[in-house]
Amino acid sequence: MSKSLKALMKKKTLFAFVLALTIFGAVYGFAATLNLTTNQLSAGNATVASCQATTPVASYAVAYDSTLGGYKVGTITVTSLDAACASKAISVTLTGAAGVNLNTIAGVVPVGGGVDTLTPGATVSAALVTGISVAVNG
Repeated sequence: MSKSLKALMKKKTLFAFVLALTIFGAVYGFAATLNLTTNQLSAGNATVASCQATTPVASYAVAYDSTLGGYKVGTITVTSLDAACASKAISVTLTGAAGVNLNTIAGVVPVGGGVDTLTPGATVSAALVTGISVAVNG
């Protein structure tokens, strides 16, 4: 019985080793086929041209909300939008503690750039907001 048990353990060990080697080879092969260019979205990083040459600046105004019993984010103002981004999609994300997404507001860069004012679709307590970020998609 002892010999058959040892033989079985050797087979299992050999099988596990061959399986691990096969999986490693497949993952390595798939990773080698990724193309990193500026025209495709892939895993990795590459420089991507942007219509926005300057960094947009976002701020928000608060308004009292009686249902919250406190202040909410009323409007969000994004400034320094470049004219080259006219009609491109813009999104502003309000984040809370640990980077939690509280709300993302979508809009469009106005013709001529400049300033865009957005209104959140949902009520967001101003006390929870710890960060604000802007993305111009284009």
